Amino acid sequence: MPPMIVLIVCKVLFVGAPDDNAKFTGWRATEWDLSQGMMHCRRREIRLYDPVEGAVRDPNDDPTAPLPFTPTACNRAGVMQGAQFDADNRDKPWRFWRFACPTPTVDTVTGEVIGWSLPDCGHRDIVICETDSVI
Repeated sequence: MPPMIVLIVCKVLFVGAPDDNAKFTGWRATEWDLSQGMMHCRRREIRLYDPVEGAVRDPNDDPTAPLPFTPTACNRAGVMQGAQFDADNRDKPWRFWRFACPTPTVDTVTGEVIGWSLPDCGHRDIVICETDSVI
């Protein structure tokens, strides 16, 4: 599995008066922008890397071998990257909605994985996706 995830971030509207503590906490009341009956989202691909690559983890392990990128690692990274996106874009009208991991392309005859693909934005009936290059 390639070490990449897809973040889907959607537009929000800032509602109500700011909280008295907003300048300290950064919290703002938001709602999803559902204009025209659809959520307005963007797809963002994020390439990940192992920050401890080359660090010694176990004397019996190869210290230069990266940790495997498993579905569990992808799920953990997706949640962490989504939370980081919200923290980094606190004053912008975009919030993390969901993430996706790479999906395998399997040869139906042999059952072997012949490639990987990153999911698209999805939910065409409720989501309008823009390109990720605008973020």
